[in-house]
Amino acid sequence: AFAKGSFLLSSRHLNSVFVVSQETGEVVWAMRGAFRAQHDARLLDDGSIMLFDNSGRAGESAVEVYDPQTLAIRWEYVGSEEKPFYTQFCGASQRLPNGNTLITESDNGRAFEVTTDGDIVWEFYNPHRAGENDEFIAALFQMDRLPRDFAKWLPRK
Repeated sequence: AFAKGSFLLSSRHLNSVFVVSQETGEVVWAMRGAFRAQHDARLLDDGSIMLFDNSGRAGESAVEVYDPQTLAIRWEYVGSEEKPFYTQFCGASQRLPNGNTLITESDNGRAFEVTTDGDIVWEFYNPHRAGENDEFIAALFQMDRLPRDFAKWLPRK
């Protein structure tokens, strides 16, 4: 199902993730779960699938990593009472080379990195606001970690 050249797709309106064969155009693998309005499905180096779940839990978002054979959740981040995590629309996640996960919480203009234990390493809040009382937050669509050598033309300090 996960042959080279296949496509990993996510349909947030069908609440499903599936793989389509490039050769035949047929769905060769599919899964549904407790996730709702999920998107940003990514195949990780270990063969698991990470996705961003906007609405699988009432008032909470989640980043979940699934075993594609058993469909069991291998890892998830759901936030906490002290640091809630919810975005109704958009959001993104990226597994980093060090094993941490970079998460974009779009509606709140927030990006943060969490360890495999769920500890926040750092976070960024978009400082741009609008409205009479700065009540409107400028959303972040997606943040991506770039490798250190990405901008070789920049002088190193």
